[in-house]
Amino acid sequence: TSGQSVVDPKILTWYRDTMAESPVEEAGIDRNLWIFRQPDYSKQYIVVADVARGDGTDYSACQVFEVDDMEQVAEYKGQLGTTDYGNFLVELATKYNDALLVVENNNIGWATIQTIIDRQYKNLFYQSKDLQVVDVEHNISNKYRAQDKSMVPGFSTTAKTRPLVVAKMEEYTREKLVKLHSNRLIDELFVFIYKTGLIHTKAEAMEGYNDDLVMSFSIALWIRDTALRIQK
Repeated sequence: TSGQSVVDPKILTWYRDTMAESPVEEAGIDRNLWIFRQPDYSKQYIVVADVARGDGTDYSACQVFEVDDMEQVAEYKGQLGTTDYGNFLVELATKYNDALLVVENNNIGWATIQTIIDRQYKNLFYQSKDLQVVDVEHNISNKYRAQDKSMVPGFSTTAKTRPLVVAKMEEYTREKLVKLHSNRLIDELFVFIYKTGLIHTKAEAMEGYNDDLVMSFSIALWIRDTALRIQK
């Protein structure tokens, strides 16, 4: 129904009471990078970034998760310019063991992706242009495929992929399969609702709120379950 929370508020309250914690470090030029766990060199990480439109009303956001047990290790939410954000993401992903770096490539995201390519970061996520939602074998993360013109850097959130990404997030969170530490993210999840429009229902933030952290969190889960699983 319209206005219903995507994730059951009872579950979110459980996360807030049992898993949320203060960051061990607040880093970055704007102190908006919250670090919950320092890198462990025996582990694999994924960094997923959403790039702000730059109109001042939304934020660039990124999530860093440890791939195997899906623990949130770091999170960023702030307003950096596209080039600064690209440089920031390269440094963050490098710090976390050259993590798989996934950047949403909608609109302004391309400017940030170009910075990452210019810096020659070697573990940027690519996907095929003809990506059929079910055909996840096409997903790839490999610098050698950058010459392949059928491959596009970044992740595309479309009318087709968005509901799947959100459903994956709802399932993981409901089953308590992820370890969430950020109060910022939990707050965004509380106001992430189903809105019914004239044609279809869409999951998004309530009026006046943001869902940048929620979307980068959701994409991280989707890629972990598709591209990374198949890569293994």
